[in-house]
Amino acid sequence: MTALSNWGRWGANDEIGTANFITAETIVQAARLVKRGQVLSLAIPLNPRTPTDPSRPPMQHFVRSARLKVADHGWGGESEFADDWISMSPQTGTQWDGLCHAFREGRIYNGYDAGQAINPHVGARKCSIDRLATYFVTRGVLLDVAKHKGMGNLPGGFAVSTRDLEEAVSAQGVEVRRGDALLIRTGWLAFWNRATVKERETFYDVAPGLGMSAAQWLHRKEVACIGVDNVAVEVKPAEDGKSMLPLHPVLIRDLGLTIGELFWLEDLAKVCAEDRSYEFLFVGQPLRISGGLGSPINPLAIR
Repeated sequence: MTALSNWGRWGANDEIGTANFITAETIVQAARLVKRGQVLSLAIPLNPRTPTDPSRPPMQHFVRSARLKVADHGWGGESEFADDWISMSPQTGTQWDGLCHAFREGRIYNGYDAGQAINPHVGARKCSIDRLATYFVTRGVLLDVAKHKGMGNLPGGFAVSTRDLEEAVSAQGVEVRRGDALLIRTGWLAFWNRATVKERETFYDVAPGLGMSAAQWLHRKEVACIGVDNVAVEVKPAEDGKSMLPLHPVLIRDLGLTIGELFWLEDLAKVCAEDRSYEFLFVGQPLRISGGLGSPINPLAIR
């Protein structure tokens, strides 16, 4: 594959990559797509049963106080409160991968030295997820590859190619533009919901996703970010049968493209098909985690 790079495209100090494609005019134009006031969440529920990469612990949710009476603590009044806390990896459930999350040869996006950019005590000093806190309000486009292929879900190991993406674009009559949030439906999360216990055992290891050729297409289209309803955006196992997540560093490190995993696209796909309109206002800010390498999100499609 031809080497791809956006390093230096927005200057030597850039830390947000393809989010730069979103301009004030992009946002204004995207806001005009709202016609009905319909809001759809593209996130999956967060709970201890949320599909989670086996290398990360599952989310834990505890109620610290079910009924705290202020009077019991010597305070005046009759107020009562409940309080809880959670413990989880920031990359649990529907999530953004930050531009410091995947790299190679000791260099993260834009050429920053990984040893200096990522500190084990404070997190990312460069390309932290909080740099993107005001981004990803833009035009969203859904490409329903599974529907185009006539499947409820693409099978595990199916590599979505440039041709597959172009065919979906043509079939839907939609245009992918600079600055878009591109969402790609494989149907894999819907498969999780109906899968047997046995089938779920390989959910993370054998999954449909983008093939390596898709990187060049995404680079040409100049999208701001992508979100996929699968476990890793890219196909698993890799097309060469041996590499572990080879597309991650190409998209994140080389292109500076923020990628989103485990997006819930079933509801959106249904209404888009009914209206025969696959564009909408997309809103998907990460949490403002200082030094964060990624973030859970509740992305919205507003129509």
